[in-house]
Amino acid sequence: MKRKGFTLIELMVVIAIIIILAAIAIPNYLQMTERAKRSRVASDMATLATVLETFKTDWGKYPTATALEAVNDNTTNIFKELSGTTGVINKAGEYNAVGEEGPIEYIKAGTLTSITNPFMPDEDVSYGSLNGDNWVLSAQIDTAKWLSRTDGTSTVVETASAPAIP
Repeated sequence: MKRKGFTLIELMVVIAIIIILAAIAIPNYLQMTERAKRSRVASDMATLATVLETFKTDWGKYPTATALEAVNDNTTNIFKELSGTTGVINKAGEYNAVGEEGPIEYIKAGTLTSITNPFMPDEDVSYGSLNGDNWVLSAQIDTAKWLSRTDGTSTVVETASAPAIP
């Protein structure tokens, strides 16, 4: 007489194989999402760095921010300056180095709004520049780590404390 179905041993072997595969796949997946988040932050900071350098070429200095400001908040100076909405430097009646009258849109407001921190949704990608000579971009990735980029570097670095505003 033939039996239909699987024996308990066969089922246990299959379950063991599935558990082993999951034990291999889950850590790799978590590392992949971490790398993807870092890549997104680095890409957003590279975009902002390009826009900031263009802004400085036109106006002779970077937008100022005496405290770290969220780049995606339409009430901050950095948002207003780069999107061309009533900034301090980039405004109507002011002319840039090539004679164009402000305000000039360097990046779409929607693009700025979409720049968020994938690590900590309640924290923002921030910008700071006290005197317009240097800048820093930062994003907090956990309670004791930040990713930051400055005008003097072309890469994003990880630090154990919030970056100082230059």
